Amino acid sequence: MKTVIGVFACLALSVSSALAQPEPVPVEVWAQQDTVASLDMSPDGQKIAMLMRRDSNASPELLLFDTNDMRDSMRALSTEGAEPISVFWANDRYLVVTMLVRGENNNQRYALTRVTSFDVQSNDWTPLMRVRGATTRNRRDNAAAASSSGRVVSRLRDDPDHVLIAHTEEANSAPNYYRTNVENGRRELVLRGSARFSGIIYDFDGQARGAQEYDASQNRIVSYARVSADDEWTEIGALDAGNRLRFEMLGFFNPENPALVTVLADEPGLNTRGVYTINIQTGERELMFRTEAFDAMGVVPSPRASDGSRVVGYQYADLEGTKRYFIDEEIGQLYAGLEAAFPGEQVSIIRISEDGGTVLFYVTSPRRSGDWFILRDGAAARLMTRNPEIPMEALSETSVLEYTARDGRALSGYVTIPEGEGPFPAIVMPHGGPWVRDKLGYDEWAQMLANNGYVVFQPNYRGSTDLGRDHWIAGDNQWGYAMQDDMDDGMLALVEAGVADGDRLAFFGWSYGGYSAFAAATRPDPIYNCSVAGAGISDISRIRGGLTGNRFAREFQAPTISGFSPIDNIDNLDMPMLVVHGNRDFTVPVNQSRQFVEEAMRRNADIEYIEIEGMGHSPILVEDVMQFYPPLLAFLSTKCGLR
Repeated sequence: MKTVIGVFACLALSVSSALAQPEPVPVEVWAQQDTVASLDMSPDGQKIAMLMRRDSNASPELLLFDTNDMRDSMRALSTEGAEPISVFWANDRYLVVTMLVRGENNNQRYALTRVTSFDVQSNDWTPLMRVRGATTRNRRDNAAAASSSGRVVSRLRDDPDHVLIAHTEEANSAPNYYRTNVENGRRELVLRGSARFSGIIYDFDGQARGAQEYDASQNRIVSYARVSADDEWTEIGALDAGNRLRFEMLGFFNPENPALVTVLADEPGLNTRGVYTINIQTGERELMFRTEAFDAMGVVPSPRASDGSRVVGYQYADLEGTKRYFIDEEIGQLYAGLEAAFPGEQVSIIRISEDGGTVLFYVTSPRRSGDWFILRDGAAARLMTRNPEIPMEALSETSVLEYTARDGRALSGYVTIPEGEGPFPAIVMPHGGPWVRDKLGYDEWAQMLANNGYVVFQPNYRGSTDLGRDHWIAGDNQWGYAMQDDMDDGMLALVEAGVADGDRLAFFGWSYGGYSAFAAATRPDPIYNCSVAGAGISDISRIRGGLTGNRFAREFQAPTISGFSPIDNIDNLDMPMLVVHGNRDFTVPVNQSRQFVEEAMRRNADIEYIEIEGMGHSPILVEDVMQFYPPLLAFLSTKCGLR
């Protein structure tokens, strides 16, 4: 690896800003799925495998090429009608490919995942799942084939000849877990499916050594671990619905001491979550990493295959994005050099070759949808772009906004500002969840709106996670009240700064953000011209069981969900609204939008409703997105009066 350290001067990158607002990118381009995905380099650094679409409506193709001769060596691998959805190198010879197989059984359409390997030397495919074939004569075999699905659970970083596969072999049954040879498909049962355990975690040898169980008597999710597969399960921690001290197993990363399990956990009295190791035999807990202001997010595994499961650092996300703290000096220096070459952007190393001479890394930022680079012999070359039809000059800068809420709470969010002279028409776009957070980075919706001339504000309102326990808990029972004030206060700060035009403000949100859009339109004295609610909750009283509706959520999340109910305040609706929902949304039922729209129409409100047939909670497919994007842009420019 010494050959790639200290050679970063040649990588310096500058991005020039346009002097005027660029021509808007066609909406069809924003709607299309990623052109390139799932790109990986062989451990020896000689080959690249990736998935790429030739056009926006095509299925991805599996492509293979040499790192030293990309143009002439590239070839497409036939997947015989199946759709590849992910690919990675198990070792220098074998690719592991997950494919989507579509079919029909008894007039019912299905889509199942299959796992196969590809030998780059012999060009042979080997199934890594045993699936009974469907025949037109045997309905039982047809049903078995139509219900069998599998996925890769672990690459088994310490055993490159095997992968761990979860195989659901019968409909409505728990999956079985198999340690499977990538060369010949031979498999060994590691753990039989059980209704007792979920969240199974495997060690470096593919043994099941961590698991979760729901304890109904105390309404908590208990984490268990064991030193070996022959030992009894030992409780090492729990997520209790009552105290909300978070606990999550990350894995087993120390082959020399199998008694150690690494976890993410809260400690009573501390504001931020840390990374700890727990000795399964003694219960002793040791702090490995924690910051004072931001929650730890996990470990950084070594990007070199021969290092196996070795941890080289820890990560968290501050206001400016994902940060890493390295305990491996050499890899830390490599990251530092790459980050210096791409200032203000997020760099992720995907692979380092075994000889240390070749590095595959990925770069993204608000003004870069995502590029893969290869670094070799002191020079870096861009291999592929995630979305080549969206040029960097069409994208806008995003910066951190720190501001103070009306009750004195310190808050932050992200502001994407189009080229040109302000103040601009502005849109607040809160994240869903609400128990997640936004990060500084590439956001397609924000960039699309900025490309059309709008400032976009994404607040991490109280109730957002990863910013400390206090900020998370502060959102309890403040739906539509203090949480909503946080969004309004950020917009008013942008108006005061001369960035946003106070007479041209809009609200747009999805999921919990969709709820917030309903609330923004029905709260007294709104500051917005209009509101767009996607897959939103309009009636809080109908989600008393929490957003998932199970018993644990009723105690864990439901007590935090109360506040302003838009449907009960619909008489306040006095602005144009656009409401969008999929009719197969199993997260937020479509009736939440239907009921609101029906009541609004009874009051002759200015409301437009789009219900997308067959869509789940979010627009993913191009045909779904194209039913939503054009009406959204038209609504903002006309009914909202923003342009």
